[in-house]
Amino acid sequence: MEELKHVVSAPFKKNLADSLPEKDFEFSLAFDLKWFSPKTASEVKARALEAGLLSLKDGVIVPCFDVESVRLPHAFKPPENFLELKEKPGKLGNSRRREEISFEQILDFISADTGINRQRLVSEINSMQDHLSYLVDIRIVALIVAKKFGCRIEGIIEKVSRAVLGFSY
Repeated sequence: MEELKHVVSAPFKKNLADSLPEKDFEFSLAFDLKWFSPKTASEVKARALEAGLLSLKDGVIVPCFDVESVRLPHAFKPPENFLELKEKPGKLGNSRRREEISFEQILDFISADTGINRQRLVSEINSMQDHLSYLVDIRIVALIVAKKFGCRIEGIIEKVSRAVLGFSY
């Protein structure tokens, strides 16, 4: 997670920006920093959105963490197999199941049920995720935060447990 945070903070640091248009973010990763192909840059963006490190609204990407607190080592460059390293824990045949419900869908559900805006939810989720040392899947943490705010999670707990654990709750 830390390496993903390093990677996604770089375009904001390079452009001295608090937010970036979606395509500028990908362009920065692929062409300015020359770290990834355009397709891989798009995949990095998708992973960061799913992990709750970024939020996307109306085509604008905003970091959900303090970019200034991230210190990039001098001449930092992610390894060539960066995305493969991120995939390994889930490569046990669960990839189809993991797509059943995304972090974004869970956020939408919680926000609709509680009336709390997504930015506040992501902030709460990131805080709890940090408190749990990133040992718990972000979707499970989202459900914990949902319960904290009185959300009725019965409608999604089945999908989340199947996606994360591989079996029903």
